[in-house]
Amino acid sequence: MDFTSRIPNLQQSTRKSHAILRRNRTVIATADRILITSWVSLFESLGPLVGAATSEDETLLCLESCDADLLICTDLLESGSGPSLVSRAKKAQPHLKVLMLVQRPVLRTLMAAINSGCDGLCAKELAGSGNLLAALQAMDSDGMYLDQMITGVLSHSNFGQRKQGHDVELSQREEDVLRGLCRGMSNQAIAEDLYVSIDTVKSHIKSLLQKLNAQDRTHAVVVAFREGLVEVPRSCAPRWQ
Repeated sequence: MDFTSRIPNLQQSTRKSHAILRRNRTVIATADRILITSWVSLFESLGPLVGAATSEDETLLCLESCDADLLICTDLLESGSGPSLVSRAKKAQPHLKVLMLVQRPVLRTLMAAINSGCDGLCAKELAGSGNLLAALQAMDSDGMYLDQMITGVLSHSNFGQRKQGHDVELSQREEDVLRGLCRGMSNQAIAEDLYVSIDTVKSHIKSLLQKLNAQDRTHAVVVAFREGLVEVPRSCAPRWQ
């Protein structure tokens, strides 16, 4: 694929990431040593990179000693796993924000990552096309982020036997907002799409969380797909399925 025409947009996306990353002390964790090398060089101009490791235990030690605010990791590590790392890191440092770049986006991996407490999930292959910035911005303002590829895998998964009927009654606007969440849209994007304020979107999300008995917006997406509460336009099934 020729990326030449996309270079200006990618460079602009990187510049916009500066402000967010400058406010955080970041640790990265991945089994991909080439990725670590490239990130170390990249962060020289982006913000304080205070640690990097390739295994679960090494990353936990690094997080403990570096007083990090942000962990960017992949699901695959040289030893241990991304979801297990996040679960242990969140238990030790509840304030820590975590963005996982998913290299193997199958349902089992995604559910493990969601249950571990990740604040953002982004397919690794889309991280360079603006999704990394979108994830960081959404985590900064909305608290949670799932990109379109991740929600695509969830929407094509059956979660076992879906319920044919459900007792949840949603207003039309709540359905619109829930559909936006299921498409991986941020609060800002949903507000612009529906021509309403961000405060209105947040109000609908609060109502949705109560009605769906969901802990957060990510859990609401899982419930929506599991219960068949919304119909999201479906393309071809992701190739990992």
